[in-house]
Parts: sequence; C-alpha cells; structure tokens
Amino acid sequence: MEQGTPASSAGVSLKQTNTKWKTVVLVFGTILLAAIVLFFFQHNYFKDPQRLQRLIAKAGPFGPLVFIIFQAIEVIVPILPGGVSGSLGMLCFGTVVGFLYSYIGVIIGSCAAFWLVRKYGVRLLAKLVDPALFNKYYTKLHDSKNFKKLFAILIFLPIAPDDLLCMIAGLTKMKFKTFLIIILLGKPVSSFLYSYILVKGMALI
Repeated sequence: MEQGTPASSAGVSLKQTNTKWKTVVLVFGTILLAAIVLFFFQHNYFKDPQRLQRLIAKAGPFGPLVFIIFQAIEVIVPILPGGVSGSLGMLCFGTVVGFLYSYIGVIIGSCAAFWLVRKYGVRLLAKLVDPALFNKYYTKLHDSKNFKKLFAILIFLPIAPDDLLCMIAGLTKMKFKTFLIIILLGKPVSSFLYSYILVKGMALI
C-alpha cells in the first residue's frame, strides 16, 4: 500500500522536547537575516542587484556551490526564516539562474529529509520540527483517503510547510519515485513566486 500508511504506526505523534538548540538556531538566523538585509541596503543591492551579482561572480564556481549546499541544509535545519534564501539566490545570481540554484538545493534537501526520516523515523522528527505543527499536518494527511493527492496539492501551495511535508512523507510507504515526481513538479511554481515577490517587495522599500 503506497498511500498514507505510516511506515511505523498509525498513532504517530510528537511530544514537546528540549528545544534549546532550535531557539539558538532561530535567534542566529534572525540576526543573520538582519545583518544581510542591512548589508544589502547599505550597498544598494536591492535597488541594483547587478552590483551584487558582479561581486558574487568573483567567487567563481564556489559561490553557486556554497549556495546550493546552504539551500539543501535549509530544508532540514531552517537557518533563515520563511524561504528567504531563495530570494537571496535571485539577488545574488539573477532571477532565472538564482532560482535554478535554489531549486537544485531544495530538491537535494527535500530528498535528504525524506530519506533521513524514513531511516530514523520519529526520533529524528522530534529533534527537527515543532511537535504541534507536525501533529496538525500529520493528522490531516494520515486521515486523508488519498494521501498522495493531498501531499501534491500542499507541496504546490506556497503557504504550506513544504519541508515538514517532505519529512512526513518519509514516515509513509510512499515510493521515493512518486515523492520525487511530486517534488520536481510541485516545488518550482510555489518557490519561484514566493522568492520573486519577496525580491520585488524589498526593491520597493
């Protein structure tokens, strides 16, 4: 059975665990984001992103590689809030190329999240995600008669917690091939729209 039956048990739920490290990451991420925004404003990168792109180009292939790795890690351990890294990619590398790098990183990170949860199960989820948010979405997906379709719809929507959904999918018996197809087709639209709108919004400030 492929759709919606958890690999462990039907009664999966997470209890509140020690979230000290999550708080540290959140604080660090907020400070890092504030520093990046301030730096970009000081150098007028939001108004003239070509200047930033010329600066990044000096790093050669290491710039894109570091960004892709960072974007992949962001899926599993969110350092910057709310998909901001995708917007930074567009500013650093241009709209199309930046989105492509971001997309590659997100796909790698999503697949890694899926396989890590499939291997380590609830023990890993308890360390990475908010229990209340997990229980909310896991209940919706598990109770659905068609997990695969609901998962695909949520992945397509820019407001859904895609990273968490990828981890939840790892708890089910969904085939990796099915998961990958949904991610490959569902991620681009939502990721692009979210990042592009955010970039344009920052440019107007």
